[in-house]
Amino acid sequence: MHADTQTRPSIRLYVLDTGLIECADFAMFSPSAGPGVYQAMSVRSYLVVHPEGVLLWDTGIADAIAERRGGERIMDPIVFRVPRTLSSQLAEIGHSPAEVDVLGLSHLHLDHVGNVDQFPDARVVMQQADYDAAFGPTPERIEFFPESYASLDQEKIHTVAGEYDVFGDGTVVMEPLPGHTPGHQGLLLNLPESGPVLLATDIAYSAQDYADVAVRNSNFDLDESRRSIERAKQLERELGATVWLHHDLEAQRAVRTAPRYYA
Repeated sequence: MHADTQTRPSIRLYVLDTGLIECADFAMFSPSAGPGVYQAMSVRSYLVVHPEGVLLWDTGIADAIAERRGGERIMDPIVFRVPRTLSSQLAEIGHSPAEVDVLGLSHLHLDHVGNVDQFPDARVVMQQADYDAAFGPTPERIEFFPESYASLDQEKIHTVAGEYDVFGDGTVVMEPLPGHTPGHQGLLLNLPESGPVLLATDIAYSAQDYADVAVRNSNFDLDESRRSIERAKQLERELGATVWLHHDLEAQRAVRTAPRYYA
């Protein structure tokens, strides 16, 4: 782990705190939670600075919600809050939206695409299965809401099927982890100093669920969801990868956020 200095390693991973989800009934996400249990969930985006370009992984909850003192109620048990905007964090580490070459999307749920409109020049990369669902006739069936990603230029979307090596050197690889959505994916980083890190996104909502291979009942495909957790565990065993669960607030407290970075 490093603080920013004038001498920086060539590959840097910045963790951005891009929102908070307050849920009055965590059982709707986590099979291990009892009914009516309150739980706050972290929301993260990640900036990867590589010699061949800059990748932003997910864009969090919309910055506009930061202006609403009470946050925004998405549905009866769920409130979105934005204590710190994505744009302010990028400015703090000296990167403008125009410098983002690749916008990688794990999937297209509201808390992952809230600021896609800030990156009109970036090449967007997603799995073909999620593209088909998002721009097909019934995106709402998997909780994709076209108005939230309407700013995406479909001509700039690059679709992939399976693993995708972003910069061609094995350091930043999109890893298919389907089930939560048809084309849900994670990002596997092979960092020179910190070692392998898997940004596992929404494969599980808590460390307990991950350990138990317990998946959200409303996922697109429950069997695929379980296989994706097993795939993450395989990467832990075989590569020694550290797995980061996107929404586990307690686990995320141990992850240092920008302006510090991993290298």
